[in-house]
Amino acid sequence: MARRACLPSSNIIPLTVRRCRVLLVCWRRLPTGLGRREGLPLQPAGAAAAAVIAQWGPAPAIGSDADQAVARRWFRDQNAIRARWGVPTATRDPYLDWQAENLVRSSLGEAALPQPQGVVMPAVAMQSPQSDRAVLSQTTFWTISDDLWQSWLDSFQTGPSEYWQADHPGETWYTQDRYLRLFKLGQMPRFDRYRLVGVAGRVNTSQAASTALLSGEQSDLEQIAPGSGDAYQPVAYGDNAVAVVGYDPWISADGRTRP
Repeated sequence: MARRACLPSSNIIPLTVRRCRVLLVCWRRLPTGLGRREGLPLQPAGAAAAAVIAQWGPAPAIGSDADQAVARRWFRDQNAIRARWGVPTATRDPYLDWQAENLVRSSLGEAALPQPQGVVMPAVAMQSPQSDRAVLSQTTFWTISDDLWQSWLDSFQTGPSEYWQADHPGETWYTQDRYLRLFKLGQMPRFDRYRLVGVAGRVNTSQAASTALLSGEQSDLEQIAPGSGDAYQPVAYGDNAVAVVGYDPWISADGRTRP
């Protein structure tokens, strides 16, 4: 009896056909979306996907959860960058978060929220010599966990170019003195100056369809977290916004530090 077979993958089921006394064993590939309801994301299956999520955390659901996540990610990355330079990091404040939420609502034509009960402006903000506020565009939001997103950002924020390193052997790039020099040249982010901030976010303000990650982006994630593609089935959303309110600058406009 002759047998012909091709190797199955995880989403393939066997189909046995008898023909002319010859047993043919072939395999039929299941549609990618089989087993899920229309319009819902493919659910991660198997121990490998569960292990990825257990290690890295769940992806935020699109909606208010993702809106909060894009704000968290902006704040976390900003503090991570500050920490590399050895300069003061920022603290979020609930009153300033409320101000930021109404700032992003105003930019989108939404009604403002009333001041939350028991939430008041902190004294340090009232005494701040300078403040700033803005709605910043965030070009992409991926449906992966916050930890994996930050690890992806960290993977290419490693320091100066190899040419600078060749010209400055043994010299440390991330120093506060160099940060201050770059700040005076206008090469540091706008809200780096502030120790007290409020943040709010919106994902997919244009309500456009999501897009697949680029192959290189997905490969980067797989290098950091093998199996993340199956675990998260990540997609990208564009036209995102983060509103930021900043008080209590640790550095003045001319580059001098403040206590």
